[in-house]
Amino acid sequence: MVPRERLTAEATALAERIAARGPIAVRYAKEAVSKGLDMTLEQALRLETDLTIILQTTEDRAEGVRAFLDKRSPRFHGR
Repeated sequence: MVPRERLTAEATALAERIAARGPIAVRYAKEAVSKGLDMTLEQALRLETDLTIILQTTEDRAEGVRAFLDKRSPRFHGR
């Protein structure tokens, strides 16, 4: 919760943090949340696991690891 006068600034800061993440990871996180609402806990956890496994095969994941090791910001491309 934030004071009303800080709402726009806080929402913008949150949106910028999300936008800086890998686009595939953000898409899958949104999918897990929206689909998970209509699933049992077991089904939702399985979906999350499946999406995580898929993410491990992406170029963006490799870029994220390289960027972390190089101590630099990642350059995600959605692949």
